[in-house]
Amino acid sequence: MNFSVFELLTHERMVFLAVLSCGLYTSYTDFRYGKIANIYTAFLIGFGIISQALFISEGNITWMHSCVTLFGGLGISFVMFYTGIWAAGDAKLFWGISLLLPPSAFSNTSETQFYPMILMVNIFLIFLFYIVAQSAFKMTFQEQKVLVVRSFTSQLKQFPRRLLQVLAYIGVGGLAFYIPSRMEIELDLAIRISLFIAIAFAFNKVVEKYIPQKYVILFYVPFLPLALFLAIPSLIQLGTFIVFIFVVPWFLIMFNAVIRSLFTEDIPVGNLHPNMIPAERIVKIEAQNVNDRYVKVPAGFANPAQDNVIVDVSSEGLTSPQIEQLHQLAAAGNLKEYENKLCIQKKIPFALMIVLGAVATLLANGMAYSFFQSAAIHQVLERIRSFLIG
Repeated sequence: MNFSVFELLTHERMVFLAVLSCGLYTSYTDFRYGKIANIYTAFLIGFGIISQALFISEGNITWMHSCVTLFGGLGISFVMFYTGIWAAGDAKLFWGISLLLPPSAFSNTSETQFYPMILMVNIFLIFLFYIVAQSAFKMTFQEQKVLVVRSFTSQLKQFPRRLLQVLAYIGVGGLAFYIPSRMEIELDLAIRISLFIAIAFAFNKVVEKYIPQKYVILFYVPFLPLALFLAIPSLIQLGTFIVFIFVVPWFLIMFNAVIRSLFTEDIPVGNLHPNMIPAERIVKIEAQNVNDRYVKVPAGFANPAQDNVIVDVSSEGLTSPQIEQLHQLAAAGNLKEYENKLCIQKKIPFALMIVLGAVATLLANGMAYSFFQSAAIHQVLERIRSFLIG
């Protein structure tokens, strides 16, 4: 029987109210003070673990499925924190909410459905809506056009490299789709996407850590036949593949340009404050016969050796010693070519997006796009009425 957010059992009503009240309050503290108190996320995580135990005891899910939700949600949270996209509070908020969502909140309760990934997809959709709204209100059409053209021309030289990178990721990550199909194992789409992302992420970390930057392109080449092999089984897949490899790199370039324009700002080094979040790296390039150089590296590029990183992209923000070192570099003229400025990320309300993603998951019984396909406005109003009057 499908779950309706406004026709809840006692425990599920408590879950919904906990997610809504605690989530909205943590969103407020995140927006107002720039951080989420540990006590609130600890409450959500603790209540979530208890909820998982109740789901198992009631026979709603198996202990194996609960472990997948527990550690899968933790894994996604860690990746989002480790890559600097979310702060620690945002990551813990996501983990707690992913544990709280009842199995009946999803249209298909099965061993292969990965609930944290479904929640993550809905959060990403909320993020896309936020970007569209921001670009519509903060940028004119002419500004958007200039931004797209400028990004296209500036990244044109990088396109072959990005194309090879996408092909290599398809070849390696595509094993998440190919191997289960060969073994006749049916996995939920969300799980396969999660495996794809996990494999691609691990592959990227191997490249960053072990492959010198000048050999990266050559390293990608052997994976091209694997990407073609995974796409050739049908002409439809091959056609989709050809479109994919040309569209995705340009989409990522344009998407990154819009994000950078809307949510970053170049701040003079003298005006930097602790906890400001860098949107780029500053790396020390050592030289034997000349003075050391300090260069900026975009956040999307491979992470250089940690010993040479002066400022890294981190959700924890700048520290006082880092700011003092930047002042010294600026005074010595090492940042003159960058006008003694550092690109800083503006505040993005990820906590609110996580909460709205959870609400969208509850309303849609899973993926948010299914809600727009099947639900009518009067059904939503009826659910609200039923919830209010009990």
